[in-house]
Amino acid sequence: MPKKPIFTREQIIDKAFNMLEKGSLENITARSLAKELNCSPAPIYGLFISMDELKKELINRAKNLFLTYVSKGEEEVPFLNIGMGICKFAREEKQLFKSIFLRNSSYSTLISEFHKIIFEEMKKDKRFDSLPVDVKETLTIDCWTYAHGLSTLIATGYFKTPSDNFIRRRLISGPASIIYYHLGIKKENQLR
Repeated sequence: MPKKPIFTREQIIDKAFNMLEKGSLENITARSLAKELNCSPAPIYGLFISMDELKKELINRAKNLFLTYVSKGEEEVPFLNIGMGICKFAREEKQLFKSIFLRNSSYSTLISEFHKIIFEEMKKDKRFDSLPVDVKETLTIDCWTYAHGLSTLIATGYFKTPSDNFIRRRLISGPASIIYYHLGIKKENQLR
């Protein structure tokens, strides 16, 4: 009769995710995780085919957490929701943000998914209907560049603990100008 597992898959994923929040994906090995669990690597390999399988679970959990931040509908303007979500994620999940966006890792699918979200938000806003696809792509890259820069400054502590209002003002003054430019809008309050 096989030995009863000491841990469940979920317990192992939880512990590994705690490690990810404090460090990086590259530092999560069977040995380091086993040390955190106070066991040998055997229970880990009893529940996961490989560390790659476990890391895919971690990436998926990180992605879902990130997407909950950028999908919150707290602002009237969809683009502002996304920017606020990225910046709040950087403020509240500093290490995870750094692990995802500031290290060379396997999170490129998350960034691709983020771009898809922006395109979906553009479809909801009739003001973007007349823009050609290449302009929408440029707009996406421009807004991502600004939001990523601001959120990086937040995650790295340049802006210690910025309030929602501080973030909102930065996003309205920066990306809004980019959007105005691409839409040919002169008035500053048309996106509000």
